[in-house]
Amino acid sequence: MGCNSLRMSLSALLVCGATVVGTATSAFAVTSPDFPMAGFATQNGGTTGGKGYSEVTVDNVSDLKSYAKAGNKIIYVKPGTYMGPVEVGSNVTIYGYQGAIIAQPSTGSAMKLSGSKNVIIRNLKFKGVGAHDDDDEDCLQVNHESKNVWIDHVDVYDGHDGNLDITNASDYVTISWTKFSYTSASSGHQFSNLIGNSKTKTSDRGHLNVTIHHTWWADGVVERMPRVRFGKVHVANNLFDSKDASYCVRAAIEADIRIERNVFIGVQKALDLYTSDGAITAAQMIENYEENVKKTQAGTGTAFKPSYSMSLTDVSTQANAYALRDSIKLYAGATLPDPGASGSVTPASSSSAKSSSSVASSSSAKSSSSVASSSSQGPAVSGEATLTKHGSGSTTQTVAAGESIAEFYYTIAGATGATVTGLPDGVSGTLKGSDFYISGTVSAMVAPGAYKFTVTTTGATTNASKSGTITVTGNGTAPASSSSVKFSSSSWSGAIGSSSSSEATEPAEVTSSNSEDSDAIRGTGFAPQFTVSIAGRVLQVQNAAGNTMAIFDMQGRLLLTKRIATSAESALLPHTGTFILKIGPRTMRVNAR
Repeated sequence: MGCNSLRMSLSALLVCGATVVGTATSAFAVTSPDFPMAGFATQNGGTTGGKGYSEVTVDNVSDLKSYAKAGNKIIYVKPGTYMGPVEVGSNVTIYGYQGAIIAQPSTGSAMKLSGSKNVIIRNLKFKGVGAHDDDDEDCLQVNHESKNVWIDHVDVYDGHDGNLDITNASDYVTISWTKFSYTSASSGHQFSNLIGNSKTKTSDRGHLNVTIHHTWWADGVVERMPRVRFGKVHVANNLFDSKDASYCVRAAIEADIRIERNVFIGVQKALDLYTSDGAITAAQMIENYEENVKKTQAGTGTAFKPSYSMSLTDVSTQANAYALRDSIKLYAGATLPDPGASGSVTPASSSSAKSSSSVASSSSAKSSSSVASSSSQGPAVSGEATLTKHGSGSTTQTVAAGESIAEFYYTIAGATGATVTGLPDGVSGTLKGSDFYISGTVSAMVAPGAYKFTVTTTGATTNASKSGTITVTGNGTAPASSSSVKFSSSSWSGAIGSSSSSEATEPAEVTSSNSEDSDAIRGTGFAPQFTVSIAGRVLQVQNAAGNTMAIFDMQGRLLLTKRIATSAESALLPHTGTFILKIGPRTMRVNAR
């Protein structure tokens, strides 16, 4: 059933692979929705992992290795670091709590699938020993005719030989909502993903059917995003923005690659055609977004048409591309909720799922001055914390209202999280792993001036702080137009390895009933308080004159924007379902029934 024929409820949107604008209010950055499986893992009978088998929770590496190798199990992995290699059997789901890390030993893999069938791996971090130019194994391996594998919401970095390779006639693999990167622990060979490991491995013909979607190749990755030999690979709706990239996708001997609706920003080459080892079947570039790509490549041939249906976000405009970019940056990696947590996921879900058990939550935006460190963000870490600045953006920069700042981030060590205060509206702090990113678009409504911000670690015996200044100048234009309105949050705090923030609150939400009765919520921050009500598909906002109202669908696509000129403003929603409403600095969900 295609997305257009689905009843447009929130669950239907999630089945269609919906994404949410990445500059959403703080809680959007905390927990990812449970997007169902898509791509090649749904083929060949589907992938169900440990569904139908018993569940077990492990908190030590001995039990993890024993249950994983035996298979026929759903395994929940408690927070902590587990030293590999972890060998994975068949009919198994491995699902991590926030803070569960599988570490690569000095030789060998962190986790290995060798001849494994029907495997689901979700919500785990895989920490490599550092990429070096010597012969060793990948951090995560799918090898030796492994089939029907879904790798979802994982964070893989610093793999010794590579981050994640799929080789030796492995088949029907989907990688989704995953982050690949390298840190300063790597000194060379920062080549992330290999599909097909040799030009002479002709036995790979007819295999290596792989889908990679909503995945982020971040800083440190130089090549192989992925490099493909022999396989049919669908590379769709991904983000490539590694400032270290020499090329992104490489097509080699008999590769058949469909490179579709991806976002390439600031890389040397989106596609490299490597013909030295033999002829390429196809490497077709389809409706991608490229910005500041140094060397363009049109592609070659006509790629395969997938045997599955998959809804993809249009990236034909900068606004659409940035919305997808921001969504991937928020949700890629180990960002799913803990098992049993509120809004928990279905870790053994399959392609037959018709709804999602988790929805993205939002919270009322807080003023940046109100955010403070919280000891509830995780267990205290003894010692002195550090913050190390990275990224191209300066901590002291000037930007016009309505424009984006140059992104930068701090790596946190010796602490459980961080908070930020003082940012202008529209700029936020987002915790991804142990990195705290400062990014966003300054609201067009922000008053010009110098905004001094301070980032402070939390959870350490001695916390660290770093400060900077973002100076906002007037843009000389009217308030934000439809192309520049984005969800925004002036601040956010988070804990490393935690699925929630002590600052996050339940989302403001208003729902219409089938009887056309009107429910309402009230929002603070205006004088007098504004009210949002909905009856059927008619949305009404009262007492918010002078602010901008924007309505987005759950994929982050802007449906309507208007300046609220009167004390009572109404809008007709295009259909029933769930939408995101932004009024000034306040973001909420609205449900039309």
